[in-house]
Amino acid sequence: MTLEPTEAGGWDALSRRRLLQLTGAGAGAMALGSLTAGTASAEEAGTADRAGRPRPELLNGSTFPVGLWVPPPAEQTTLARYREVTDAGFTFATSVEQPQTVEFQRQVLRLAEQAGLKWIATDERLVNIYNQQPPEQWGRVVESVVADYRRYPAWAGFYLWDEPNAGVFTNIGKVAAQIRRAAPTKLPYVNLFPTYANAQQLGAPTYEAYLDRYVDEANPEYMSYDHYSVLKPDGVTPDFFINLAAVRNKSLATGLPTWAFILSCEHNRYRLPSEADLYWQINVNLAYGAKGIQYFTYWTPKYDEYIEALISKAGERTPLYYWAQKINRTHLATVGAELLSLVSETVTHANEPNLPAGAAGFTADAWTAGAQGSAVIVSRFRAGHGNQPHRWLLVTNGSSSATATSSLTLGAGVRADEFRPTSREYTPVRTSGGVLPVQLAPGMARLFRLTKAH
Repeated sequence: MTLEPTEAGGWDALSRRRLLQLTGAGAGAMALGSLTAGTASAEEAGTADRAGRPRPELLNGSTFPVGLWVPPPAEQTTLARYREVTDAGFTFATSVEQPQTVEFQRQVLRLAEQAGLKWIATDERLVNIYNQQPPEQWGRVVESVVADYRRYPAWAGFYLWDEPNAGVFTNIGKVAAQIRRAAPTKLPYVNLFPTYANAQQLGAPTYEAYLDRYVDEANPEYMSYDHYSVLKPDGVTPDFFINLAAVRNKSLATGLPTWAFILSCEHNRYRLPSEADLYWQINVNLAYGAKGIQYFTYWTPKYDEYIEALISKAGERTPLYYWAQKINRTHLATVGAELLSLVSETVTHANEPNLPAGAAGFTADAWTAGAQGSAVIVSRFRAGHGNQPHRWLLVTNGSSSATATSSLTLGAGVRADEFRPTSREYTPVRTSGGVLPVQLAPGMARLFRLTKAH
């Protein structure tokens, strides 16, 4: 979400929360909210599900999750429009702007099934459950709501809350537990604040404490959060990498996969993203271990502060649609899917004289002994636990505006194969003296598999 500075030095919500206010959606949840004021080892990474629960279908499979916020508006709820969504490479969607009635949500589910899209339903009975029903009735309400959706194959879960204050985590956890009992493979959808929310909004003294409370009190299957980093005219939020590192650290400590939002709609202090901006946001999130990407927004909201997203207010495709289509279908569906089952091991920034806040500088090790040239993010991944002869290296351009010409010196006895998205195969890379040359267009990344000789 977008948060703007206030005179008091805090932040005011002017994007996701603002959109909820403008549409009148999520009023019950917001009202309750107002009442509550480096390196990982195999041992540090938790299990996939600490409670041994069935994994929700959106978190269980080989398809990289690509979602969106603000789908076609109610008057554009047609099969053609939802096929347009899947044609752009999106795999799931949710909405709080559309009618939250069971009748409308079922209408979308029928279209989503035909279009090949998964839908996270937003039902007014669950959105308002915290204020309108006593806790002892929540199980009965959830069972009734689940019964209304169970026969729809496109149904993937329920929206519960966007950017909750920590004071409501316990109640979110209680409702989510009831959903798991009634529908174990459906996702209770919650999306968290970014680091630029203030302590009052977080309901916690620090962002790390906010994440700790969420995991402990809501007992989630995953973590989703938003941080919109591309500022007008050409800047980046100063705490972007602090946020990335905090979420990555919590993910590794708990074994919870993370989903991240990227900015795809110009509004307020956020610029109209270029194609390279979209690639850069996505690749940086992949570099920090994200296992799902969501776009804010797909359709341009009708309000004045929102300028342009993938689909215009008039319903026309913008250049962003075609850029996202290319990225989703050729990059996230391949490189993202290849990274999906891997565990983030190290993330370092090489060749940056002034490291961004929250970023770790490059250090040599047995896999990569050196880095030269342009600024790049060097991310290493592993498969499973224990000593293995392979590692995966994602090298991401540190810039969304300049080409990176870099080289990595591989460790002794290490060879590299590059992942080819078109064939989804690895091919050997010719190196000279163990030096791996890497040239990257603005915002781009390349994936390598490293093998260490025994």
